[in-house]
Amino acid sequence: MEVQQAAERLMSLSPSIRVVTICDLNGKVLFTERSRRVKLLLSKQESRMSLQSAARAWKVRKKLERKLGACKYVVAEYGNVKRITMPAGKNHLFFITTTSAYDHKKVVNKVRTFR
Repeated sequence: MEVQQAAERLMSLSPSIRVVTICDLNGKVLFTERSRRVKLLLSKQESRMSLQSAARAWKVRKKLERKLGACKYVVAEYGNVKRITMPAGKNHLFFITTTSAYDHKKVVNKVRTFR
C-alpha cells in the first residue's frame, strides 16, 4: 500500500487520530499528516528526537525477535496523548498519535488490514 494512502486511511478512522507519521528504521520521516483540529504539542526538534528514539527501540526489539517473536506494536500513554508504534512493512514504522482516551486497538486493527 502506498505510504500516503495508508496515512490517509488512518487519519479518516477517527477525529481522535492526531498525527500519522511513517518513517524508516532510523527515524527519517517519509510522510506525515496531522489533523487540522490539533495543536502540535512538540517542536519539530522534539518530534524528530522522539521518532529517532522509537526507531532505535524498534531495532532493539528486532534483535530480540528470534527469541521473543516479532513485536506487533508498542503503546506509550501520556497524560495528553497515546503514541502507537507499529511496523509498516519490513523497513518502516507507523508512528501514530491519538487522544489519550482513544482505544488504540482500533488503530492496531486497522493497520493489520493493510497487509
